Amino acid sequence: MGAATDQAHAQVVATRQRLEGTLDRLEERLRRDLDPRYRLRRDGPRIAAAGVALLVVGVAVWARRRRHHSDQPEQDWIAAMPEEWRRRLEELLAEAASKGGLSSAAGAERGHRSQPLWQKAGLRLGRMAAPVVLNAAAERLVGRRDDDS
Repeated sequence: MGAATDQAHAQVVATRQRLEGTLDRLEERLRRDLDPRYRLRRDGPRIAAAGVALLVVGVAVWARRRRHHSDQPEQDWIAAMPEEWRRRLEELLAEAASKGGLSSAAGAERGHRSQPLWQKAGLRLGRMAAPVVLNAAAERLVGRRDDDS
């Protein structure tokens, strides 16, 4: 009976060691997969390609929309309103101006056009991603040069 106990104990110890080795490998893999630098090195080209594709589509949409709008003569929709609506609009604008609530309308009167949110987000994303992508590309080029030497 003592030999069976020793054998069972040895099996438990061997199983425990295998589990510890597996847990160590899993912990290392989890830490590596959650590391943003490693993920950027691994997924950097895909992220850059997606950003470029998004940028190209955004520029194409922006250019098409701008060209489409510039072909049409600008319509004075306020002049097309009924007189009663125009008076009410002027009253509301005067009331808003007296309360100081027309800061964006004042910019629009001077010819400034606000960018759509998707353009602002795209530009900000591009500004944030550009240094990271350029750094990853530089590291990759330096690594290739060192490998060739």
